[in-house]
Amino acid sequence: MSTKLHVYNSLTKQVEPFESLVKGKATIYHCGPTVYKRQHLGNMRRFLFADFLRRGLEFAGYEVREITNITDVGHLTQDELDAGEDKLAAEARKQKVTPQDIAKREIKQFQVDLQTLNIQPSHKYPRATHHIKEMQDLIAELIAKQQAYQTKTGIYFAVTSFPQYGKLSGNTLEDLQAGKRIAIRNDKKHPADFALWVFDDQALQKWDSPWGTGYPGWHIECSAMSMAYLPTPIDIHTGGVDNKFPHHENEIAQSEAATGRPFVRYWLHNELLKVAGQKLAKRAGEQLTLDTLSERGFSPLAFRLLVFGAHYRQRLDFSWEALAAAQENLNNLERLARRLGEILPSTDEAVARADADSQAVDDFATALANDLNTPQALAVVNSYLSSTNQKLESAEMSKSEAAVTWATLLTFDRVLGLFGPLLTKIGADRIPPEIKQLAEQREQARSENNFAEADRLRVEIEQAGFTVEDTNTGPRLIKKAGNS
Repeated sequence: MSTKLHVYNSLTKQVEPFESLVKGKATIYHCGPTVYKRQHLGNMRRFLFADFLRRGLEFAGYEVREITNITDVGHLTQDELDAGEDKLAAEARKQKVTPQDIAKREIKQFQVDLQTLNIQPSHKYPRATHHIKEMQDLIAELIAKQQAYQTKTGIYFAVTSFPQYGKLSGNTLEDLQAGKRIAIRNDKKHPADFALWVFDDQALQKWDSPWGTGYPGWHIECSAMSMAYLPTPIDIHTGGVDNKFPHHENEIAQSEAATGRPFVRYWLHNELLKVAGQKLAKRAGEQLTLDTLSERGFSPLAFRLLVFGAHYRQRLDFSWEALAAAQENLNNLERLARRLGEILPSTDEAVARADADSQAVDDFATALANDLNTPQALAVVNSYLSSTNQKLESAEMSKSEAAVTWATLLTFDRVLGLFGPLLTKIGADRIPPEIKQLAEQREQARSENNFAEADRLRVEIEQAGFTVEDTNTGPRLIKKAGNS
């Protein structure tokens, strides 16, 4: 992509050229899920943004290293911490199971939801409970530098020791002092001081530390995990706009205080998904999930298309009418894919011989380079689809023209992420049941690490006239060219 990539940096409050620390390589840290309940559609909008960002960077030619954390030891804002609430622990008591049981179940469900939406897996999903030592080491460094202190309730970061506190969110210490809401933890030196370690020997999840038995504060988790897997400064750190304060502000303060160097170069925040103007939240009991969509007859990929059509920095108002329109657009994509498939003897063979439409691809790239403007990129896709459909309606399209169209659509799909799953669905519709069964048996053998049997089944599938490709969304069966 020749156009220079620009992004809106929440730290500088402006759109600016993206320059990675290492040329041609980009590092990203995403604030991941808190696994006390199923992720709702608002959460999934956030992870779709993360996927579009990574794909957009890769489309621009960057080699991306991406980390998404898993918060499996509560998720506490300062007020909730002061009030003694821990979401994961509260849910465990409610369900009469252990926090680990809930975390294991919800992590598995989260991974299923990512695959359902064709979201590329991150390179690592570090869990907070697996990085307690890294957190304690970071806390010890802050204590040694006299930027954290101990009280009877825990270890706290002293916000007044970090003169730049508020540089991300704009919240000054004076404003925070004036807006103090809770006085339960009156042993803090400043109301904005936040917990690094909470003393609680009765907690469901607790660990020994040099200072006392307890568990980590929310903010220290991301600092410790991000620095464990990525060099600092990290190129890009993302999260929802509701994470900007206090979470990301506190991450900056503790990280830069401990290391003495910048923590993150670009902060990108996505807007919220709302229903009838209200924020979607698990605590409010509004559990609109991907299963809800399927139960109403919608493909989860229609939700992916709906989110792609909204800029990440704009609020997305969810409605069933909007989703229905996205579903119809998805159906149109599938119909077009089927028609093109009727013209070509083999999609893969044809694309290998053809180049994509350079003008359309340049227009698509230009849109993405403009602060990941996915609505503009989708407009380019829709315009190209309209032109293609006109050709199909007015005259018979040649195989060479169809091949160029396929190559162009699959180039778009490197970011759009829809045609791959649609091709899998279309291919599955045409595969004989006995071949599908062989593919399922091969997948089972691979899951059991029985690679010799998996190879034997692959050969049997190929001898029957099909090839099998292993993708992020599962095996894809393709009929070989010339096979009837």
